[in-house]
Amino acid sequence: MEFWCWLWWLTNAVVCCVGTAVVVRRLLVPWTYWLGRRALCWCRYVLFHGHGDIGPGQQRAPPACRCCGGVNFDGMAGSWAVVTGCTDGIGKEYAIQLADRGMNVALVSRNLHKLLDVSQQIDQRHAGRVKTKIIVADFTSSGGTVSLSGTYDAVRRGLGRLDVRLLVNNAGVGYARPERLLDLAPCCTGTLPDPCRDVIECNALATVAMCRIVMPLMVVDDTGSDDGRGGDDAEGDYRQRVDDTEYTSPKRGGGGVVINVSSVSARVPCPLLSVYGATKAFIEKFSVELAAEYDEESAKNQIAVRCLTPGFVATKMSRIRPTSTGDTGWTYTPVPRSYANHSLRSLDCHCFCGLKMRERAQTDRNVEGEDGKTDEPGWLARMVSVVFDSPSSPLSAGRSGVTTTGYPSHTFMLMAVNVVRWVFGDQYLSSAAGQMMCGMRNRIAAKMQKQKSSAEFENQSHDSGSSHS
Repeated sequence: MEFWCWLWWLTNAVVCCVGTAVVVRRLLVPWTYWLGRRALCWCRYVLFHGHGDIGPGQQRAPPACRCCGGVNFDGMAGSWAVVTGCTDGIGKEYAIQLADRGMNVALVSRNLHKLLDVSQQIDQRHAGRVKTKIIVADFTSSGGTVSLSGTYDAVRRGLGRLDVRLLVNNAGVGYARPERLLDLAPCCTGTLPDPCRDVIECNALATVAMCRIVMPLMVVDDTGSDDGRGGDDAEGDYRQRVDDTEYTSPKRGGGGVVINVSSVSARVPCPLLSVYGATKAFIEKFSVELAAEYDEESAKNQIAVRCLTPGFVATKMSRIRPTSTGDTGWTYTPVPRSYANHSLRSLDCHCFCGLKMRERAQTDRNVEGEDGKTDEPGWLARMVSVVFDSPSSPLSAGRSGVTTTGYPSHTFMLMAVNVVRWVFGDQYLSSAAGQMMCGMRNRIAAKMQKQKSSAEFENQSHDSGSSHS
């Protein structure tokens, strides 16, 4: 009897110690550190408000706040943002909302007519105060007559003279509908369509290539033409080709920000989307390691890397209707404008540094006579973004300081998925996701068949009418 009492007491002691350690490590330490840094920052704001502004001619603010890790979007006004996949959906809203923040926008996509429409929309919205630059680029081998090397070379030339401080890697493609791997068209056989190759090239390869092209524009080259790899590098860094004026760029510095758009499919099981989900997981892993390489650089050359993993958004690519057109942040399937607004807010600086930047940006807009198109959120919306969606928040779903969903309801969805995974296991979660994807595939197939039948009926009616006439 005494043995069982002793064993019961020992078990309770071990459980209590482990539970206390988990609570302290997972909750108390992160929250104490997170709240402490913000408390110190707000004390600085109260004590030194109005002092320490960055005046004209002084070094511009770093791309990421040293206190909270938020992106200083307001300190980038007047510089250039490069947005890929910017003619529809989230990418288009990123281009418009970054222009609303005073940034010039380089638009990179494959459809010239849509690029012209977005550029014209931005010009009309800001009466020419914001510049736009159009670069036509198709990041898939099967999408055009230009090779991928020629496409990336054209992008280099188009961006070579711009003062770029922000890159948004949003370009991406998916399947026409969810399918098993062997049900897709043959891969890498030279025949079209080749969905697997297109997904890998546009989602994964293009993200790496655009980072390789744009990131050198964000840093100061203090070593001349030698970047540590020698002057005969096969890739041909454009900064080394001083004989070509198109590739020669002035020294800029000040660092920059890279925002890679992944997907929630990188975090949850997604059967029937195996290649697509793998490329999105690659983007998240690539962003985490890239952040470790460059986030700790000096303030002069710091490049802050962030990764967004959105859930379902009502876009043409997802073929999903929005559950609401509002901008509350609690809609499970938001419209692109709502998601872009919330995601940029979640990456923004939320401490006193951000307040000073916003005050300075508002003063500049008033001096220049701009009426200001930016939607200013209320204190509750900012508080939700700080607590749930900021990459540095302990509640953020993802790698701390780098990854976030960018939208409150998507964060809660990932939390629920993690609970289900912990309770029932990955096998149950994968099986449930597979059943859901099969149902989605059948609905899309039925819709496509209905559209095909309607088109054939209209063609037959038109042909019969022509014969009678």
